[in-house]
Amino acid sequence: MNEKSKLYRKRVLLVLSIIAGILMTWPLVSRIYNPMRMPAPIIRFHILRHTPIGMCVEEAIEVIGSNGQWGDPVINRSSGFFHPAGIVPGGWPVSEVTGVSIIGDQSVQACYRYNIPLFLDRIVRIFWGFDENGELIDVYVESLFTP
Repeated sequence: MNEKSKLYRKRVLLVLSIIAGILMTWPLVSRIYNPMRMPAPIIRFHILRHTPIGMCVEEAIEVIGSNGQWGDPVINRSSGFFHPAGIVPGGWPVSEVTGVSIIGDQSVQACYRYNIPLFLDRIVRIFWGFDENGELIDVYVESLFTP
């Protein structure tokens, strides 16, 4: 075997090993880069880039429905969302029934769920609150781990 064929064989093996490395790491990189797998404040920032404060409810529903990562939207035209953290500052009214703050007069909720190692699931719930004119006033992101 001459030197040219040995060098050619080494180059082919190098290229194949690079391709195999890319194919093996691609699923990991795509999972890490998914914004829905980040902490709640980063997810909220990502959500607000797509549905900014002041956006009308119909446009927001269209954006939420077209983004498969956020889950299917659940629309409530008769009430804002009950803030899961309870009473929040900012002058939001407090429900007499539940004792928690109600954000807005209309709301949309979406839920994203995925599995992480060690048999845990992470559930990301996103709440959009709209005022009486149908304009977005607040977004809240809740991240929960379940067994």
